[in-house]
Amino acid sequence: MNKSLTRQITAGIGMALALLIFNAATSYRNTLKLVENERWVRHAHRVLTELEATLSTLKDAETGQRGYLLTGEERYLEPYHAAIARINAQVGGLQQLTADNNRQQQRITVLKSAIDSKLAELEETINLRRQKNLAAAIKLVKTDRGKQIMDGIRQQVAVMVAEETQLLQQRARESQASANLTILTFTVAAVVDLLLLVLVYYLVKRDRTLRDNTEIKQNQLLEQLEHDRNSIKLTEERFRLAIFNAPLPIMLHAENGEVLQINSVWTQLSGYEYSEIPTIEDWTEKVYGTRKSLVQADIERLHQLNVGVSEGEYTIATASGEKRIWDFYSAPLGKLSDGRSLVISTAIDITARKQAESEIRMLNATLEQRVELRTNQLQAANEELEAFTYTVAHDLRAPLRGMQGLAEALLQDYGQLLDELGQEYAQQIVNCGQQLEDLIQDLLAYSRLSRTDLSLQVVELESAVAEAIAMVQADAKSNSAQITISSPLFAVIAHRVTLVQVIANLLTNALKFVAGASPQVQISAEEIQLPSEAGTNRQTAGEWETGTDTRWDNSQLLISSRQLPVSVSEAIPSPKAFPEDRKAIEHDRFIRLWVEDNGIGIAPEHQKRIFRVFERLHGIESYPGTGIGLAIVQKAVDRMGGQVGVNSQLGQGSRFWILLRKG
Repeated sequence: MNKSLTRQITAGIGMALALLIFNAATSYRNTLKLVENERWVRHAHRVLTELEATLSTLKDAETGQRGYLLTGEERYLEPYHAAIARINAQVGGLQQLTADNNRQQQRITVLKSAIDSKLAELEETINLRRQKNLAAAIKLVKTDRGKQIMDGIRQQVAVMVAEETQLLQQRARESQASANLTILTFTVAAVVDLLLLVLVYYLVKRDRTLRDNTEIKQNQLLEQLEHDRNSIKLTEERFRLAIFNAPLPIMLHAENGEVLQINSVWTQLSGYEYSEIPTIEDWTEKVYGTRKSLVQADIERLHQLNVGVSEGEYTIATASGEKRIWDFYSAPLGKLSDGRSLVISTAIDITARKQAESEIRMLNATLEQRVELRTNQLQAANEELEAFTYTVAHDLRAPLRGMQGLAEALLQDYGQLLDELGQEYAQQIVNCGQQLEDLIQDLLAYSRLSRTDLSLQVVELESAVAEAIAMVQADAKSNSAQITISSPLFAVIAHRVTLVQVIANLLTNALKFVAGASPQVQISAEEIQLPSEAGTNRQTAGEWETGTDTRWDNSQLLISSRQLPVSVSEAIPSPKAFPEDRKAIEHDRFIRLWVEDNGIGIAPEHQKRIFRVFERLHGIESYPGTGIGLAIVQKAVDRMGGQVGVNSQLGQGSRFWILLRKG
């Protein structure tokens, strides 16, 4: 835009100057023409004056001739003689003045001849008067030759005057035209110049405004440039400090192999100062030895990349000769001012990690052997302990039976000989023996679960439950218990004898831990398909199932049909809890068997304890037992690949459940 405006200003000034020059040239030419016309006007006036003077001189000569003729006195010839003396000069002057006009030159020639004739006639008459007399002279005058010559001279002069008058008028008109043209040209040129000057002034002012605006913008750009330059300097300084103080070794190197910078960590780990490795060739020669060419080729390829790369692990030799392993990473940083590509390379010293990994690999190589050895030792110890426990329990039974039998025989055979206190002591011996027998039986059962190989098979829960009920039938009758079974109970994968023992133990607890009321026991089962995603362990709420209600009362099982609600909020164990292959279990269906009672309930903080051996929540005087029953349940269900649990609130009964794979 500025260049266009400058060209406009230059063009305006050029046009103004050209017009000024044209105006000056035109004015100069018109002025010269005007001066020339004025000169010719003056020239014409001189010609006219000379013609009048010439004619007047001839008249003076004729006047002097006539006075002499009349008087005969010589003094009257003075005008004549004066005229004779001037006339030739006047005719010569006319010839010079009209030298540019051929027609006037021709007329002057004729005029000069006529003047000569007139002068000759005057001289002849004067000579006749002087030599003869007046009459002779008058006679010659009366011939009118002199008058005719004079008339011809007057006519010739009149023609010449007319010619000069015409030329005078023509030159006057030309002078006036030149003057008018000069005025017009000057006026037009002046107006145009003025307009051009106004235009130039406008353009100059606009150019000045634009230049001022441009200067302001340039100043702003300079300020911004200075600000950016300072920002770049600060950024460069921060970048330099970041590299120099970085916790990892960093090197900047150019495309031609020049090392531009290394930081302090690089020097600290490698032992080489910057002055010792000014080029990549120096670096590779010092730290890679015979592998120098291969590594140098790898580094040169970095300058052909557009993205950062992980170069991998390289073993370097430090200045002290120590072997270190560096894991290198590089990235391009663009171009230097001279066009060379710039690459930043950094590394992580993984020497310690590699040594640790090597040690871990060595440990892992021997770990399995040590674990297997330790496992075998533990299994042997457990087998010895279980065998010892079983042996001790088994061996204790014989003397225990002897003591119990002797105490019963004492009461039967010699009871009448004992007082009341003695009978009570003997009865205590029998009771304690029975308790010890129960404890030994439970210990043997618990130990047997660990030592016996369980063969799992499909077991119908209904038959197992019925068998378990038969085992607790005596306790149920004695407590007037009511046991309700909700069918169907499905089939499960289990060890039948063990499963019956588990259910019997749960029923025993349900019949035992009841306070102030007849035991009400409900047995039910539900089918569960574990979700594919672990952790989702709840069923859809509000479902109902049609089944049969089987009730045992007074040693009889009563069965009726009804709709039973299916539990919707009980926790289902995660598949992670099962020992079998999880992938196989995730797609299996499971059966959960519920044993619900109206007993005293269990506080939440004690619900995990009750499955441990010898854990009792109440004194034996309140609720007899060995404290092993639920531990047997836990162990048995674990051996069958299931889960066991309880939901209970103190004073609101308990809901024991076992979870087994569907048969």
